Amino acid sequence: MILLFAICANAQMERTMYQVFEIDSAQTVQFEIAGEYQVAEWAGNSILVETTVQLWDANKEILGHLIKEGRYDLVTDSTSDPHPRQVRIYTKYIDRKPLKRRDGQKCLEIAVTKIFVPDTFYISEDRQRLTRKGGK
Repeated sequence: MILLFAICANAQMERTMYQVFEIDSAQTVQFEIAGEYQVAEWAGNSILVETTVQLWDANKEILGHLIKEGRYDLVTDSTSDPHPRQVRIYTKYIDRKPLKRRDGQKCLEIAVTKIFVPDTFYISEDRQRLTRKGGK
């Protein structure tokens, strides 16, 4: 029984990553994010993204490689303007193909994204758009 538990415990890996997006001048923020995500308010003045990835039937090197290549990253296209009024935050790799091991078996992958937005924004019902409170 202990041996079975040890095998199962090694079969699943988990890592949590964080990203911060400064939105000081933004009046609206549009999300285009693959998969399920949660949006919650917080007292901060930036957007904090927490992504937790669980991976089964793979090794830690595979998970490390996926993280390094940016498989779970969100990006913004507003970096060209230092004070954008509209910001779009989207999934860098929208098409995440299923992971396969060398023997052809699929790896189970679960990525959960939580987005913490400043309490100075209204969150739309569909959780895809933020509008600054008191904005024009």
